[in-house]
Amino acid sequence: MTLRDLRGLYDERELGMVTCVESPVLGPEDYASIHHAGQALAGRYGVVTLNAMLEAWAFFVEDVEDGFDADSAFEYRHDVQCRDWLAEAWPMLTETVRSLREAELEELDARYLSATVPLRGVGADRAEPGGGRWWRHRRPRLVEGGEVWLPPGW
Repeated sequence: MTLRDLRGLYDERELGMVTCVESPVLGPEDYASIHHAGQALAGRYGVVTLNAMLEAWAFFVEDVEDGFDADSAFEYRHDVQCRDWLAEAWPMLTETVRSLREAELEELDARYLSATVPLRGVGADRAEPGGGRWWRHRRPRLVEGGEVWLPPGW
């Protein structure tokens, strides 16, 4: 699959940073891996792109850092799905794509780790990087809002 083929499937905004400027580093196989990951995961997550999911993770991390609204606590597990998508897509991407985006993902993960604490009753091995979907076993350090009933473990 070529860049031209991908442009026929997605507009420039959807392809975002990876394709808005023709990078001499990325070749057709790199773009094809991005497309393949999106298609392979579409049944569970809908049709999304690598850039959209990295952007969603960045926005979510920012929300958590700023103080998560207690009224949104029950949406938290849904909102963190963008990180699930990234974890599932990552092995499908070429080494070139991963190396170009790895620093960004690692920085967002570090910020999320700093802005959260492990859920109560969850072992540290599950709530720290390297423990599978460790981000699912953490909650925001700062929760804002009135006296509301929070999910178990918060």
